[in-house]
Amino acid sequence: MNKASSSESKRGCILRGLPYFIVNHNPISIGSDRGCDIVIEGADCHHAELRWDDEDDAWSLYDDPAPGETLVNGESIVKMRLHENDWFEVSGVRIRFADEKLSELDLDSPVGLRVTLRGVSAVAGGELRLDNISFQAAEGSFVALLGPSGCGKSTLIQRIAGFSSFKGEIRFNGHDLRAEKDGLLPLIAYLPQAVEDTLHGEMTVSEAMKDFVRCHLAADANPDFAKKLEEVGLAYNDEFAKKEVRLLSGGQKRRLALALALMRDPQLLLLDEPTAGLDPSAEAGIMELLRRIADQGRTVLCATHVLGRLGLCDKVLLLGPGGQSVFFGKPAEALQKYGAQDWLSIYQALASGNISAETNSAPEDPSPRPLPPPVTSASFCGVFRGTFSRLFRCVQRKWNAVLFFGSPIIIAAVLVLACKSMFKEGGSIGTACFCMVVAMFWLGLSGAVGSLVSERVPKRCLDRMRGMSLPRYFAAHVAFVAFSAIVQSFLFVGFVFLICHHPKLLAPDAFATFWLVLALIDFAGACVGLMVSAIWKKEILAVWSLPFIAILALFLSKPVLETGDEKPKHLLRAIEYAMPTLCPQTLLETELKQYRVQNPDGEAHLRNKWNFAWLAIGYPLVFLPLAYFLQKRREEEWDGRC
Repeated sequence: MNKASSSESKRGCILRGLPYFIVNHNPISIGSDRGCDIVIEGADCHHAELRWDDEDDAWSLYDDPAPGETLVNGESIVKMRLHENDWFEVSGVRIRFADEKLSELDLDSPVGLRVTLRGVSAVAGGELRLDNISFQAAEGSFVALLGPSGCGKSTLIQRIAGFSSFKGEIRFNGHDLRAEKDGLLPLIAYLPQAVEDTLHGEMTVSEAMKDFVRCHLAADANPDFAKKLEEVGLAYNDEFAKKEVRLLSGGQKRRLALALALMRDPQLLLLDEPTAGLDPSAEAGIMELLRRIADQGRTVLCATHVLGRLGLCDKVLLLGPGGQSVFFGKPAEALQKYGAQDWLSIYQALASGNISAETNSAPEDPSPRPLPPPVTSASFCGVFRGTFSRLFRCVQRKWNAVLFFGSPIIIAAVLVLACKSMFKEGGSIGTACFCMVVAMFWLGLSGAVGSLVSERVPKRCLDRMRGMSLPRYFAAHVAFVAFSAIVQSFLFVGFVFLICHHPKLLAPDAFATFWLVLALIDFAGACVGLMVSAIWKKEILAVWSLPFIAILALFLSKPVLETGDEKPKHLLRAIEYAMPTLCPQTLLETELKQYRVQNPDGEAHLRNKWNFAWLAIGYPLVFLPLAYFLQKRREEEWDGRC
């Protein structure tokens, strides 16, 4: 149905049922009229009827033989029993059925996910954190998870987000999380307690939003940034857009992260302590914002310690020590059940163990309904451009830029000061070339060693949930380290040649040769760095491994293994050739001799070029697949620490 015809039928559509007559889709209660059939009429014909079935003890929707079809939760029906928070669509009007009330939904509004847990238990850190949890959160509802510290709130949120293993069942709209994880995760938005860890603090607000669109939305997506920020209570103006994310207040960071999450139109929002560290006013603002998001149709599950705003929630789940379920129901029912005047007394009773756990019966989960279509993921080029631009933007920031562009120049200056005599006639050019190769290999290695591990938790976890595949993400990192190798080797070689003032070395072809060789050595070091980065779970461990790799490269290099004309044999010889120093050092030596007109052996020169070519190809061919495989294994071993 096109937009014109849809809006036209919407104006003429009415709900008619005795003893009431409703126009313009105002919310109506049908609980007291179970003896009456409710006729849903358009301008000129019947479309459907709501009837109370005594046998099923429930309302059912019947389609009338009229133009157009009747949809329940997106499926065409003839007759269907309605469950809590089902929605049906007739003649271009969408209506939600909840608490035996009918209310209109906007055709473009989210429809939420029904979250059903049946006997969920989980172990974390060798301890039982969740013990047989069962409950059901209806579509478009706002559910708060409450309990003392250590009762398993964060563990429960993380399991629902699909981050780690559990026993029991977790279903969304009847679809099993384990079986259909790849299709379900893009419909979910998860924000951890340390929400600042999900943002790149060196970016401005405008840059963060633009990069998010490139990396996570379709190429033709053009969201209204001002409107998205306004939805979460932020005013978008030039001053705010140019402000760096790291300079925002805690409340502003949380709202910005929420605005980014909502850009993908998620049907389920999972939040772990969204008000942690905020003042009372900001706490109240966040809780009211979550209420509005639920009213839009999204399902919201929120672990919180905010007790003064629980009246905004539809349901609360109380967890006791040991991750046991104590109560699930409406907030007012909990106060009435425990005879409490306020939530503080219930909370204190929970923490002291004076409220015993109750075993909730496993909720009935109706048959699976169609899932809302996820937002189209970004293209390979979009993810590549977004990730690459973010990485490049990092090196433009103050000290990052100094280190990125200044390191090769400083190293070149120190090298020339220490080895300037070696570049002259009769100098020990072998040592000079060895130093140049080691310097560039180290630059590439150290620049890439933290690139993957530093973003694994939680940034990469959220990227994957939002649909960013590993090939796109990994390709952008490889391209960036290749770009770094080209830039840094250019600065390094250019500065060396400039200081040396050697007329033979100022020849363009000599510069090009050195630039190419050292750029490939830098890239080889970066490939090793990516592999090391993919091995470790913590960035500090990756950094600590750098000296070990550097020592290996030095001890197994030509100056150490070769004494005079004596060369290592067998395994040591093979290891020496495999090291990133021997072949490039030998090639640069012959190049220097050639430009110093010392008539090197042409055959040996050609052989050195081939040896170096094999080495330059071999490092990416070996270490990049290893890095990709290890990163994939790490992502498959999510441990829920996001």
